[in-house]
Amino acid sequence: MGLSTKYSYHQINHGDSASRPETDPRNVLRRYLLLKYIQYLILPSSNFLASVFGMLGSVYTAVALQSPSISRKSTTVFISHLVQADVLVLIRIAELFQGYTDVKLLAGGPSFLEGLCHNLLNANEHASLLLLSCLSLEVLLITLLPAESRGLRTVRWARLACTLIWVAVLWELAVLQAAESLQRAGLSFHGDHSLDFPLLQGCVWAAPLLRMVSRVLGVLLWLGNAYVYYRVYCRAPLRRKSC
Repeated sequence: MGLSTKYSYHQINHGDSASRPETDPRNVLRRYLLLKYIQYLILPSSNFLASVFGMLGSVYTAVALQSPSISRKSTTVFISHLVQADVLVLIRIAELFQGYTDVKLLAGGPSFLEGLCHNLLNANEHASLLLLSCLSLEVLLITLLPAESRGLRTVRWARLACTLIWVAVLWELAVLQAAESLQRAGLSFHGDHSLDFPLLQGCVWAAPLLRMVSRVLGVLLWLGNAYVYYRVYCRAPLRRKSC
């Protein structure tokens, strides 16, 4: 009973998965979620190669999401936004390609582009971790409160959660990028080049606080997602084998 409830979280199991061919798009979504859990829970966050493989998996999953056999439910909404988050990795790839060739893909100085790409990779990591956390919360609700939480596990609430996540992540990206650009330009609160605009001053003051909050929240989300990952992907197969 508990095992079947947990696997219904993916909302892509509508029958016996052993009888489906390997090319079933719902199998693709399951493997993609497993890939993302491994990428953000096991591999180091600074591993750019892992981000590239994750982006390639997102491209493949984006094609699978167009299949008519994929149900348009809250889980699918979170997965589609998880795919969109990897678009931020493309800018880093373009910056690396520009550094090794004479092709001009991005405008700006080397230091500006380096800082921008670093912040974009952080934004990709934060957005993906938050979206994975929403998926983890959904599996817990299905497991613990399947009937009571049905009103929350809707496409409407999933889209609202994704919108709030993107607003928070892009706001953090804008603040950090503005603060780093001002510091790189040598601007300060005193002297000839002082910050006379309250908004710019707020960005410089908020940047260290944002970094600290992001680290603490990242650790908490990592612990929560690791628990769900262990419960769904590690304990569930063992229970099924013992039955």
